[in-house]
Amino acid sequence: MSRRYPDTDVLVFGHSHIPWDATTATGLRLLNPGSPTDRRRQPYCSYMTATVDDGVLSGVALHRLE
Repeated sequence: MSRRYPDTDVLVFGHSHIPWDATTATGLRLLNPGSPTDRRRQPYCSYMTATVDDGVLSGVALHRLE
């Protein structure tokens, strides 16, 4: 992914409905919020919130829906 998006710090993606929060070896942050309506092989539904301060990602939280 880092080669495809060399000037990107954070990449948010979906479609799989599977929560994901990882950082690649080159520092690219990969985020998938999951889904609040379709848990798709997961034990819970989920959504994600993120905080950006002055263009810098300063906080990410995955929220589970019971």
